[in-house]
Amino acid sequence: MATYLLVWNPKRWSWDDLQDKVDELNEKGFVIDTWSFGVSKRVKRGDRVFLIRLGEEPKGIIGSGWAESDLFEDKHWDKSAREVGKYARYVRVRFDKLLNPDNEAILPRKELDHLGEMHWDSQSSGIQIPDVVANRLENLWADFLGSDRFLPTAVAQPAAIEGLLTETKTL
Repeated sequence: MATYLLVWNPKRWSWDDLQDKVDELNEKGFVIDTWSFGVSKRVKRGDRVFLIRLGEEPKGIIGSGWAESDLFEDKHWDKSAREVGKYARYVRVRFDKLLNPDNEAILPRKELDHLGEMHWDSQSSGIQIPDVVANRLENLWADFLGSDRFLPTAVAQPAAIEGLLTETKTL
């Protein structure tokens, strides 16, 4: 199982139904959404994802989840690109945690620098997070959320979660 970084920049795209997604997740324990995956071609169903907000404060991790699908192409999310016939790569994501930075604390961007070598300020989604850094991020996220061990409710692939728990125990 690989771990990838998804990027949301509110300066480039307004997420108008974010609070609705947060409310749905809080009610059901998960929420499924489609997310652009940049130029990456490696993500597979069952891979772990973390969502970072960049572009304006507050910046930081606002969500986590699992790839619910393999990559697929569809019309581009950017209206101007779509108008000239461009397509983008997407993945359906099953978010197990999603925070609205307008009304709740998020894991600050500055807290990520000590996790190891990783380019956190990407312009697009789909950058793979190295395994060692992903394990540290998983633990930092769990601590931030205030639990001894954050167990994802999204079971995209049972073996993936079992592997995650095994990797975390060895840190």
